Amino acid sequence: MLVTVDGIVIGRRTIGENNCFIDVLTDEYGVIEATAHGIRKLTSKNAGACGLFSYSRFCFAKTGVKYTLNSAEPKYSFYGISADLEALSLAAYFAEVLKDTATAEQESKGLIRFMSISLYEIEKRRLPLSQIKAVFELRLASMLGFAPDLRACRECVCYENEEMYLDFSDSTIICGSCAKGKSGELEMLAPSVLYAMRFIVYSPLEKIYHFSLPAVQLAKLSEICEKYLLGQLERSFRSLDYYKSIVI
Repeated sequence: MLVTVDGIVIGRRTIGENNCFIDVLTDEYGVIEATAHGIRKLTSKNAGACGLFSYSRFCFAKTGVKYTLNSAEPKYSFYGISADLEALSLAAYFAEVLKDTATAEQESKGLIRFMSISLYEIEKRRLPLSQIKAVFELRLASMLGFAPDLRACRECVCYENEEMYLDFSDSTIICGSCAKGKSGELEMLAPSVLYAMRFIVYSPLEKIYHFSLPAVQLAKLSEICEKYLLGQLERSFRSLDYYKSIVI
């Protein structure tokens, strides 16, 4: 049978001289691993549409659980990302996380749009990469069903307090008054950082990058969002280690 879907290439692996495996993020089928015959030939009509981070319309021949590329039509290429090593390594981190979390053969509504918005922000560099990274990590955690409850203190239900903490142990916030004597892995949140986290989690997808923070607060936001996502997934990523090694 033939399967036609929109998708973003988030991984490529060479097979022999001219062929590749491509990992394609889709909304309908999660991540599809497909064989692309002859894709590395200079004469391949599908080469442009199957480049890393290309957003394309794909037609696959499906036999059981195996996919083979039939044709591909490019819709948008985030080619500019490859011109900057930091940008490319951050995009590779996003791709590795999605390959790990988007289950094959299961619907993943919204991930294509989310990834395309994130890649666009990386390519255009209108925001610090640390901000793009933080937004991606916290919003993805929310989309995967791990959203922290940032609405109010879990004990007294106050929305704001002089001191507010994120409790990593149960993904809630608690105010300074209620936190006294409580156990848990608490991280104090500056008001601007808490506001940014609420904005990321609760805003419409097209607005999640539309905020700014001073450098110090942005660094803290980046630290918290990374820790939160990795804690929920209970793993680390080699691409993240590489990204951090070239940024520091």
